Amino acid sequence: MLSMAVTLGVGTFAPAVALSAQAADAVPADGLLVQYPLDETSGTVAKNTAPDSRFGDGVVEGTPSWAGGGQGFAFPGGDGGSGAAIKLPDDLNVGLDAITVSFDVKIAPEQRNYYWIYGIGNTANGIGDGYLFGSGDSFHTVIASGGPATESNIQPAADATLARGVWKSFTYTQAGSTGILYEDGVERARNTAVRTIPAQIGPTSFNYLGRSPFAVDQSFQGQLRDFRVYDRALAPAEVSTLAGTVLREAVADGAAALDLGDLSAVRSSLTLPTVGDAQTTVTWASSNTAVLANDGTVTRPAAGAAPAEVTLTATVTRGTVSTTRDFAVTVLPADDAYDARAIAAALAVPHIDDTRENLTLPAALQTATISWSSSNPAVVAPDGTVTRPATGAAVQEVTLTATVTVGSATGTRSFTAKVQPLPEAADTKAYFFPYFTGEDDDDDEKVRFGLSNGNDALDWTTVNDDKPVLASTLGQKGLRDPFIIRSHEGDRFYLLATDLHAYRTGLTESQNFGSRAMEIWESTDLVTWSAQRHVVVSAPEAGNTWAPEAYYDDSRGEYVVFWASNLYLSGDPSVPRWEGDSYNRMMYATTRDFVTFSPAKVWIDEQQPGQGNGTIDSTIAREDGWFYRFTVAEGTNIPRVDRTHDLTSSITPENNPWLGRTGSDWQTRQSRIGYGQTYTATSGRLTTFDEGEGTTVFRPNKGDANGDTGWFAFIDQAPYYGGEGYVPFRASSLAAGDWTIAQQRNLPTSARHGTVLPVTVAEYERILARYQADRLISADDLAVTTEPGVAPVLPATVDAVRGRGTASPQQLPKSAVAWDAVDPASLTAGARVVVTGQLADNGFVQAVVTVAGGQTPTPTPTPTPTPTPDPTASPTAEPTSSPQPTTTPSASPQPTTAPSGTPQPTASASATTPIASTPAVTASSTVIERGGTFTVTVTGLAPGEQITAELHSDPLRITGIPAADAAGRVSFSVRVPSDFATGAHTLIVQRADGSVIARQGVTVVAPGTLAATGAQPPLAAGLLAAGLLVAGGLAWTTRRPRRARD
Repeated sequence: MLSMAVTLGVGTFAPAVALSAQAADAVPADGLLVQYPLDETSGTVAKNTAPDSRFGDGVVEGTPSWAGGGQGFAFPGGDGGSGAAIKLPDDLNVGLDAITVSFDVKIAPEQRNYYWIYGIGNTANGIGDGYLFGSGDSFHTVIASGGPATESNIQPAADATLARGVWKSFTYTQAGSTGILYEDGVERARNTAVRTIPAQIGPTSFNYLGRSPFAVDQSFQGQLRDFRVYDRALAPAEVSTLAGTVLREAVADGAAALDLGDLSAVRSSLTLPTVGDAQTTVTWASSNTAVLANDGTVTRPAAGAAPAEVTLTATVTRGTVSTTRDFAVTVLPADDAYDARAIAAALAVPHIDDTRENLTLPAALQTATISWSSSNPAVVAPDGTVTRPATGAAVQEVTLTATVTVGSATGTRSFTAKVQPLPEAADTKAYFFPYFTGEDDDDDEKVRFGLSNGNDALDWTTVNDDKPVLASTLGQKGLRDPFIIRSHEGDRFYLLATDLHAYRTGLTESQNFGSRAMEIWESTDLVTWSAQRHVVVSAPEAGNTWAPEAYYDDSRGEYVVFWASNLYLSGDPSVPRWEGDSYNRMMYATTRDFVTFSPAKVWIDEQQPGQGNGTIDSTIAREDGWFYRFTVAEGTNIPRVDRTHDLTSSITPENNPWLGRTGSDWQTRQSRIGYGQTYTATSGRLTTFDEGEGTTVFRPNKGDANGDTGWFAFIDQAPYYGGEGYVPFRASSLAAGDWTIAQQRNLPTSARHGTVLPVTVAEYERILARYQADRLISADDLAVTTEPGVAPVLPATVDAVRGRGTASPQQLPKSAVAWDAVDPASLTAGARVVVTGQLADNGFVQAVVTVAGGQTPTPTPTPTPTPTPDPTASPTAEPTSSPQPTTTPSASPQPTTAPSGTPQPTASASATTPIASTPAVTASSTVIERGGTFTVTVTGLAPGEQITAELHSDPLRITGIPAADAAGRVSFSVRVPSDFATGAHTLIVQRADGSVIARQGVTVVAPGTLAATGAQPPLAAGLLAAGLLVAGGLAWTTRRPRRARD
């Protein structure tokens, strides 16, 4: 259902249908050999209803599934031809030098490649041996006298596809050597050099609907009806007539699905859809364009005048068939006071409840102008500029007041911005890599995560058992080219992706009428993701929105977001487009919040040699004040580099420095990065790098195993460029551009166009804990003291744990540590320095070194970033109501918090003493039966302080915990649900800002176990944080939804 109304309303459907004259023409009967309507409702027989046919009925092999209601036979699909199919009579082609095969098909969105919708032919040893078939992926018909080497192919383009989830008319005609392929009665492809006529295939016995003679192929999944074979090539007008049923149904469905909302009291312009359901287009006509224009623009009657009554007519079209639907619209007269109040009520400010960056405060909306005031301009200025409190400070609440003016009337609305303190700085020590894997399978166009093996940019592993983590439920429901950026302040992440499902739609049509949107998620911890946002950023004239990326421009205080689009002369979807008539421009827009965007502008307008070639896949890196831009020129299909000081300056045909012209702020640097260099691919094949795309550029971390100077550039040499995925390059600097292939590498298998993001130890461990906890190796942080200028004494071994938080953690006593070097000059009196050590098998441990002398910093826990309140996005789109704690759960008692990339300040301690502070947590037992209760007491809190608690790893949010009493103490009971999983779990107690007070291992056993084994041992933990004490209360456990992993 389309819901496109600005002001909600209901339209009136006028069922009178205006059809083209040919839609009522009689369906051709001359030469009809077989016709299988597939309109049965039960049984295994598909009746042949062709008059006087010499061929018999079809027979269902497998479980029959008749859709009923004129919806044909529903084929279930299946691997290796295992799905139900309909066997047709033998020899349908014998004696024919001309043929027409026609049917209606609705391909299931879940259909996997490769598959045949129908086939007339033979098989030998699981391989086709003479055949005629049709498929939707790619959209083509093939005829062959023998095996694949004898094939003649009739197709619009190599990657053309037939739309899924919608009824399509599919017709193939052949007379002699000319084969023509039709879609919805319109010619899509013609081959005048077809080598085989149907008779030359010979006698045929493998004649099926829904099954291929190639044993490795998929069974067809979808619906099929009205399958016909003629002994002649139908004329174009006859083919058009055969498509009539599909087209008439489509326009009727498209018209019925239109929904403009409540049109009885319209006060603002309407958004009128131009694309409808079932691949229809929609045009609009108004009975009074002075009040309601054909594009939906509303001009209201003067104040005091009567409401205007307007009829708005939608004409819904697909192919040659149209229908109309009328909507009755009442446009109210102007009322400035009402409008001012309504517009104020409609205002929204993204991230107002969790402010970490500059806010977008609109200056205008609809007919109103808006001004803003701030209760604390030093924190949030009236223009939305944010200055965050210092690290460790309290959250600042600032009241922002909008004054909305319409004419002489005003309305106001206030918002409370909760401005978070700055995060504590931490070195990055590992790398995170979101990517997709191709277009050969439905799962390929989803986002997978890779993670480096420790601090090594050239050694990678997959997480989540190599299954997708993020999947699209909006737009085209495919994700490609995922790009992730850390926010300017460092504690929010934005993930952008292309809205494209090439597995279903191909890459050709997706440049003509592809998506105008990008898909966006955000996170504050890299494991809790917001709801997916489908954000339209391209104009109606754009045919696609590919490979969106972003870079923060300090001079503007906002992000510059860029992508590739083909631009066409008309934004009308009913006007035909062909990608050869356009070329990809790099476009850009700006945003502060990745919710609201400025209008798109052209960034690079450069037509490359060859038809339809432009520029794609830009990415930005910065060095010495220069923005370096890596962009793929489609003429050469290899990245080039230019640079500027002004990120939003554009290249036009008139000032293009790549063509030797002047006037641009961009300087050319390199035309073909890495061209001609050779390397050994994963398969062992010696490969030359001569084409690539999807560049991701990043600096190495301090202490990277490959050296920590210069830059990395990973470039995707996709299979269609003769490669096997990403190829890593190193350069001493962006200015030098001395890019050389890194020969020794272990990159994620099948990784395609993605982004490498350096991450901290805490972020690395959090990702592993969520998506691959069995591989997490961690140790408790250490507190170490030293003297000014004296290198600290750090232990050679620590006790580590593999799989902390899993059901079977493995203790790793005396694990060797390789510590980062410490510059004694940095150890000044009173300083606090975090030193990272790497464990075997890519684990980490961190030591907080406190230097004697000076003022010892007061322990102030670093607030854990609070995830956005939107639901967690995942392939099942299951919402998450609260964030995962940043500590890593343990199945046995541990005295400290889990390793963190931003350890807390601490008082002096012995060289290997785990960090501890004032608050303490005790519980009545460590072993609890399912359905049982235990009591938790926390002391050392601030009076009135509110804490939270969760029992992992299910997890359970414990509710009803009272605030601390005047003594800083709180007690609460925890009820374990009767269906809670048995085994090792972890109780995690946190402050309201997310910092961890304590974690403690808890074992849940089956009912009756303790009666047989004895008393439950008490648990007591001197666990972390700072504070003062609380009152007693009863708490309840509430299971918090976990996010799906595939």
